[in-house]
Amino acid sequence: MFKVVSNSAKNGNGRQKACKYLNELALCNALEMAKELISVINKVPVTVFLWRPEKYWPAEFVSENIKKFGYTVEEFTSGKVMYGNIVHPDDLERVERELLRRIDEDYVDFSQEYRILTKSGEVRWVEERTFIEADENGIVKYLKGIVLDITERKRKEKLLYIQRDLGIALSTSSSMNETLEKLLDSCLQIDEINAGGIYLIDEETGDMTLAIHRGFSPNFVEYASHYSANSPNTKLVMIGQPVYKQHIDLLLTSRDDALRHENLRATAVIPVKSRKKVIAAFCLSSSLEFEIPDSVRTVIETIATQFGVFISRIRLEEKLKECRKKRKS
Repeated sequence: MFKVVSNSAKNGNGRQKACKYLNELALCNALEMAKELISVINKVPVTVFLWRPEKYWPAEFVSENIKKFGYTVEEFTSGKVMYGNIVHPDDLERVERELLRRIDEDYVDFSQEYRILTKSGEVRWVEERTFIEADENGIVKYLKGIVLDITERKRKEKLLYIQRDLGIALSTSSSMNETLEKLLDSCLQIDEINAGGIYLIDEETGDMTLAIHRGFSPNFVEYASHYSANSPNTKLVMIGQPVYKQHIDLLLTSRDDALRHENLRATAVIPVKSRKKVIAAFCLSSSLEFEIPDSVRTVIETIATQFGVFISRIRLEEKLKECRKKRKS
């Protein structure tokens, strides 16, 4: 016996097959589009997150750019590392508080800046744009985050603030010691510099003496606190040009051998001029960096120029005071 299949049954089966094919085709297209979208996300200079709104924000998805901070995608998606774990401890409470406040106030999105820690322990500044996805009842289901590294921008902003604040501070300085304190404190606010001193040139003898210092070892202060006018160190300063070298490359005499084992790397020697005459010098060093960046060089050279102007004014005022005293006596 042969089974008779009606035309309507045949047509029904055909439609089912066609629908199945179309669904599979749509699924393939969607997957291809998703792959393309992820490919685009991984190429832009941001890191994209999809977080669950739970403690420390576990990640459902993170783009491959997370490797810029030393982490892998799997570390986050497996739950081994949660985003809250990498937020700087000093910023974590504020970040949590801001997120909860925006959720309570029914924000759809907001931005904030804070610090994170890379896997190697380096501190980076980021700007995060957060999109809050809630259901029809207002229950937050997901948090979508776009994280941009703004460390370089923050560093440049800090350098500008240092220059601005120093200019304001120097305008009210009334003594040489006060001026030296403010100058050196400003230089040591720069992240790349963690040791420094200011030498003054004696107007009569031409000798160079360390007037103020921070971060140098007692050994450094003992052997590098005074240089005669004829020493190679003083002559280098009197050329009047900034010098950027490794600390070890600035050991110019046998006497400097005592400084060979100092924990110093990149070093800047910046002459300070007044009316084209060298009157002082900055010696600024880093125990971390092997080279002082160009942006930092520009700032410390600008500070040296500011110092030249103010030291001339202060010396002139001191001479006027001495003249007045002599006249009264």
